[in-house]
Amino acid sequence: MRTLLQLALALSVLAECCDATVYYVDTQGDDSNPGSASAPFRTLMRGVVAAGAGDTVLVRDGVYGHENAITNGDAPNVGEASPAVLVNSGTPYAWIVIRAEHKWGATLDCEMLCDAYIDLRNASCIEIQDFVITRGYKEGIHSNDAAHNIILRGNRFEYIANRSSSTSIGLDGMYTNPNCYAFLIDGNVFHDIGRTNPSQLDHGLYLHGSNFTVTNNVFYNITRGWSIQMADGLSNVLIANNTFAFPNEGKGGQIMMWNTQSNIVIQNNVFYEPIGYAIVRFQSSVNNCATDHNWFSGRRG
Repeated sequence: MRTLLQLALALSVLAECCDATVYYVDTQGDDSNPGSASAPFRTLMRGVVAAGAGDTVLVRDGVYGHENAITNGDAPNVGEASPAVLVNSGTPYAWIVIRAEHKWGATLDCEMLCDAYIDLRNASCIEIQDFVITRGYKEGIHSNDAAHNIILRGNRFEYIANRSSSTSIGLDGMYTNPNCYAFLIDGNVFHDIGRTNPSQLDHGLYLHGSNFTVTNNVFYNITRGWSIQMADGLSNVLIANNTFAFPNEGKGGQIMMWNTQSNIVIQNNVFYEPIGYAIVRFQSSVNNCATDHNWFSGRRG
């Protein structure tokens, strides 16, 4: 009986994989097309609407603009305007993969007009890979819902929120809220994120929620906040094998721990030229935190 159940499960998984479709997106495509290699879609949004469990959205080289997703500015309590809002999810055995055909060949450019290029909403079992994500008015990727089982791999988050702003809301490479969990953030580059006027609110990653793995990333020129902001209540986090470079202007640290966190491991990272300390705490209470085998160079102050 056990063997028969295992065989049935294997056949079910195989069937899901065999049904997988690759949808293509191209700057010269048309959203009325079927999304095939010879007749691609025009927008990423059309691709993510079409893709179901096990499918891949393959985005060809080129620059993909704001697609009429226009920000409402810094007014609080307004919806986020994003050209690509994830409406479908994968399954644990059949993820949806959204990736650039060639690494950094496809640029998702908000043009400082849309809030974030990708809104994860409540999506799960999604991998986003190898894009340049740039010039978000507020963020690069956003989730104010309960996105989970998300992989961000090999992307460049750059020049996010490079504008003057008096908002008290942080402007970040990626934002997650307390209901988000199970994120793998691996092999990305985060740089030049934050407003042009003085602030300490803007970060490479603003992490609320639980079960985050942040590995093999490079953070630099995050000068209006911290490379990683650990928000109140964050738990079960591994930060390992990352490089953090250059100081936050006028403030210490490249990682900030704010209020309460639990089960945090920070190890095998490189911290280059932080002011004072690499890791700083504000009104911080931490339960079960381990920091080891980190390397510090050129510390200032």
